[in-house]
Parts: sequence; structure tokens; C-alpha cells
Amino acid sequence: MRNAFVSVVVSSLAGTVPAFADIFHRETIPNLRAVSIAYDAEVCGIWIANESRKILLLSTFGKELRRFDTGMSSVRSLTVDEGSLLIANGWGDFRRLDRDGRPIDAPFRLSATLYDTEGLHRDADGSYLVVEDDPSRLLRVAPDGTVLMELFGDSFDPAMTEPQGVTRDPYSGNILVVDDNEGLNSLFELAPDGRVLSVTPLSEYGFDAEGVALQPETGTLYVGFDGGQALAIFDWLPTEITIDNPLERGPDCAYS
Repeated sequence: MRNAFVSVVVSSLAGTVPAFADIFHRETIPNLRAVSIAYDAEVCGIWIANESRKILLLSTFGKELRRFDTGMSSVRSLTVDEGSLLIANGWGDFRRLDRDGRPIDAPFRLSATLYDTEGLHRDADGSYLVVEDDPSRLLRVAPDGTVLMELFGDSFDPAMTEPQGVTRDPYSGNILVVDDNEGLNSLFELAPDGRVLSVTPLSEYGFDAEGVALQPETGTLYVGFDGGQALAIFDWLPTEITIDNPLERGPDCAYS
């Protein structure tokens, strides 16, 4: 039996934003620290970073498939990047690995403006969505490092003060960001221009939300909790469609 999340109303000084996101809790995998999560349709799994040197690959239903040392002292965020994995240590350094952990290149700076990279997602056009929490901001960065968009979470309604993980739904176009326990411990659903569509509290399911990923074919949402060291799995539906044409989503991976 799935437990439906009851929508609530989130108020701020500037107005009221109803949290109408449709999420339904399926299950929680305990004892799994997941500070960054990336869905990979090529292998029908999710990659997880836990701020150690290693990253692991889980099936979409939580079975461990692979684990390896990245060579970085710590991995703070990761994303799937054209047949490879792009990882970041949260101090400005990035590196690409193949799916077996072999380095493709030496550590590099993706952009001079990026240091405290908490969340990372490669979008369909090849650009990267990045969230940082000091200051609180959501960026879109081109492969050459050019900043294409910069939105400050403190200006959102309600404010998103501690963004930690980011992903995007290719069908609706909506951007999903988790705000940790120093903020609202919530899931923010945003239009591509940063308009707040919904804000869904997550404290019922875990403490200190840090990572987020979406399997778009099934609408399966994964949220990692740092403080509680747990991975929660949900069914999710977008609040509204914010793009005219669906984005590319990669190969089918219908297992769940």
C-alpha cells in the first residue's frame, strides 16, 4: 500500500505557494548515504555518491550492481555525461570516468565560478544544471564553462536557502531541487526560468535531503537523505507542463 502525501500550503511574506506535487512513497532503503544521485538509462540504474572516494551503482529497485574508487579524495556530486560519469568534489574540481571507474581525463575546472557544487545534472542539450548553497543558487553552465543562467534561491517564494541536489524531468521540462534541513527539507519543482511550481516537505520521509534523481519512463523519484542515511523512492507526477516539446531522455529503461 502506498502512502499518499497530503499537499500542504507553504506561506512566505511575499505570498502563498501551494505544494501540489503528486508524490507517493513506495519504500525507503535504510543505511545508505546518498548525497548525490544520477539516473543512468544505459545501465538501468542509479549512481550514488556519499562524499567518500567511492561511488556505487544500484538497480532502480535498490540492488547494488557496482562499486569502485574514483581516485578523488571525495565525491560531492555526479551526473551521467554522454557515456561517461562526471564527478565533482565540491571544491571546484571535476573529472570524467567511464562506467567501470577508469579515468577519462585529469581533474579540471568546469567553470571558474563553480566551487561549492552540491548538485549536478547534465541536460539534454549538453549543458549542466548546478546547485550550490553558498550562496544559494541554481545555474545552467555550458560545456565550455559559460554561465547561461544564474538564479538565487533566496529570491524564490518561498526561499530555497540550501539547495543540495538537482535533476530535470524531460517530459514536463521541470527542474527538481532538494533543499536540505538547514532550509525547508523539501522538494522544489521549478519551471525552466526558475518559477516555483510546488514545494513539497520531505521530513515525513527522512532528515536532511541531499540528493535527487528521476527515472522519467516510470516517474520514479529518488531522494537521498544525509542525516538519516536513507534513500527514499517515490512515484511522482509533474505539477504542470512547462515546455512545448519533450526533451530527449535517452534509451528506454522500464524496470522499477
